[in-house]
Amino acid sequence: MTKPSTYVTVIRTLFGIVFVGGSFVHLYEGLSSPNSYAAFGDTAWPPLDLLWAGFVMPNIGWLAPCMAAFELAVGVGTLLHAPWNRLAVLAMTCFFAFITVLGYAFPTSSLLEDFLANRALSLVMILLVVPWLLKPQPLSVPAAWSALLHRSSRASDATRIASIS
Repeated sequence: MTKPSTYVTVIRTLFGIVFVGGSFVHLYEGLSSPNSYAAFGDTAWPPLDLLWAGFVMPNIGWLAPCMAAFELAVGVGTLLHAPWNRLAVLAMTCFFAFITVLGYAFPTSSLLEDFLANRALSLVMILLVVPWLLKPQPLSVPAAWSALLHRSSRASDATRIASIS
């Protein structure tokens, strides 16, 4: 049986939940208050700021549901077996790189503040998924958790047997 990484299984679980949840947020925000996305143009690096104002905002009505679908696909993909979770982590990494350039829509007054408020978190997210990028994960998240728990219970049984003898 394949021995999954505990760290990567935890990361896949957390990011899967976050991306699925994010898809619902984008769907809700895109339909109920599409103008809330305009603030992202204020933190985007050129020329993305111009693209945001000239293309994204006039088309946010259909782009927000597309973003929701993307996040749902990535979130579900993280939970599936290979090759789907491999595609999901690659898409996730590209998404975080894009958000690094776009920013999180927090207005700032200096480059350092901008980096800390709008860029650093995306770079941390990329670093968190590097182990997953480097080692393919053949199992789905439920199968990985099952293997991890089974391995843990075998270790506990071995410890109990050793303490008895």
